Amino acid sequence: MDIIDGLDSNKKEIMDYIKKYGSCREHNYWFFYNQQTNYVKNYFFKFKDAGIISHRYESGTWEIIGNMLGAEKKRKELFKEFLDYTLLTKKDKKVFLFVPEQFYNQVNDFLQNSNKYKITKAPDIYYTPVFNMEKWDENLEGSKLKKLRNIKNKFLKSHNVEIIPSKKIEKKKLIDVVHKWRKSRPKIERNYYTEMYLNFIKNNFEGTDIAKSVVVDGEACTITAGWKIPNSKNYYSAIGLYNYKYDGLGEIANIDDLSQIKKKKFEFADFGDSTESLLQFKKKFGPETFYRTYWFYIVKR
Repeated sequence: MDIIDGLDSNKKEIMDYIKKYGSCREHNYWFFYNQQTNYVKNYFFKFKDAGIISHRYESGTWEIIGNMLGAEKKRKELFKEFLDYTLLTKKDKKVFLFVPEQFYNQVNDFLQNSNKYKITKAPDIYYTPVFNMEKWDENLEGSKLKKLRNIKNKFLKSHNVEIIPSKKIEKKKLIDVVHKWRKSRPKIERNYYTEMYLNFIKNNFEGTDIAKSVVVDGEACTITAGWKIPNSKNYYSAIGLYNYKYDGLGEIANIDDLSQIKKKKFEFADFGDSTESLLQFKKKFGPETFYRTYWFYIVKR
């Protein structure tokens, strides 16, 4: 096991690993890179034909980003090596994961039989909507999409609306969208990725396949961005922010996002983990399926 903590000098190698062995929505170099701050340091654990993307917080908490890179049959052993290093060798406090239900079940089974580690408490569970892009109708025809169609038509009649690549908009205007979004969200739903969103803006949305903004009456009001999930034909809509200035703005942004994803010929679109209120909003757009993710901490026994 090699532990890499210099991202810039090892960028190509890490990107090659992600391209070859990546399998989930979080497997994106820039998603990893843009989360580094003064109190968060990135680490890449390199194995033969496998890897682990992770962060270490100043507080002594580690976070695994997505599943392990590499074959599923190797994940249990890689996970054990990671825990041994972070919690026993480094003697740090805990490890945080947020993973789909299938991998959580594997982790939980392993921990139930471990005399070294345990989950601190029952995990928080979130739901992720997944859209079948073949079924998405960008024209919003039919009775099921009537409400969305009415919202869109009313909005377009009331405002001058443009859809512009986000990287063509002045950065400080996009940063203002992030701050207004965060201020308007209920405290419990404020996303801890705020710093990452700002870094994506500063780094010109490097690593995204789509990054668009809705400009209303000359003002940038939204940011939607995401990327292809490695080794699949699926897409992760990782960023979806708006400044709450107008009723219907969130619907307009998501309608356009789904339509842009369809134009790129992706098969399915993952719209990220959601609290109950956010999930109800996303249901408006007709997801085909949902899956659960589990957020939890692991400590030494």
